Amino acid sequence: MVEIQERIPKIVYQLQIQSASDQGLALVRAVLLNLGYSESDLIGSSLKGRAAIELFDEHQVKLERVKKLFSRLKLAGVKVHQRRLAPKDWLTLWKSQWKPAPLTKRLDVVPVWYKDKYKPRRGSDHILMDTLLSFGTGLHETTRFMAQFIESREGQFRSFLDIGTGTGILSLVAIKYGAEDVLGIDIGQLSVQASLDNMKANNLYFKVKKADIKKYRSQEKYDFVAANLITEDLIENAQKIISFVKEGGLLAVSGISLDNLSKLRKAFSTLPLKCLKISKGKQWSGLLFQKMML
Repeated sequence: MVEIQERIPKIVYQLQIQSASDQGLALVRAVLLNLGYSESDLIGSSLKGRAAIELFDEHQVKLERVKKLFSRLKLAGVKVHQRRLAPKDWLTLWKSQWKPAPLTKRLDVVPVWYKDKYKPRRGSDHILMDTLLSFGTGLHETTRFMAQFIESREGQFRSFLDIGTGTGILSLVAIKYGAEDVLGIDIGQLSVQASLDNMKANNLYFKVKKADIKKYRSQEKYDFVAANLITEDLIENAQKIISFVKEGGLLAVSGISLDNLSKLRKAFSTLPLKCLKISKGKQWSGLLFQKMML
């Protein structure tokens, strides 16, 4: 997943925007998306029997601005409620809204606490997942791009390196689609522990190491390398990342905002890579490459 220093905030603020109608709620969603929020940021809920959308943020001022905007808009039937939450409270609320969802054509992501209620789609498989972060639930565009790249190459790789593994979701996806030798690395100890927990939940196992890609050293090369990092880290560490890919092997990268896509493509254009596919979402993009034979 996108490689970040993990930290559980001491205080989180909740903004709940309630509407008296489906049309009103659709308008609220459109306003929030126009402000730059993504679909994965907008949590559906209900308040006193009415549908609502929730936002969580540790920075009160950001939610105050949203609240003031809706006050100025004076949308009919729309009410906004704000409160401060302790970590145990916001994690419980956030998790309660996370439901099973398709990640690829044949693979669903299922919260571990939902497994007894889960009814699989016909012909589908699933991964059980627990996480403290939105990255790694399968809700984020970058996760979906990477999982779909992996699915599209099913059976074409045996070894797999997951750089910035986060919850381990892409490593688990790779195993589901045929990988046997899998290593996940991440800078965060919380991510390493989350990967171990999710391995156990799925009874699927791979190697996982706490490591910073900027300092990581290895002579091993892989059939498929996945790097879901921010654009700057992808560009800065491009030579090292592709050094882990076998000749003729695959490299998938994501964590690239649409604004940074041309910058990433220009930086990667000098590398021995053939671009096989570009996926674009509302805010993010991902690319699948093949390393050229030298």
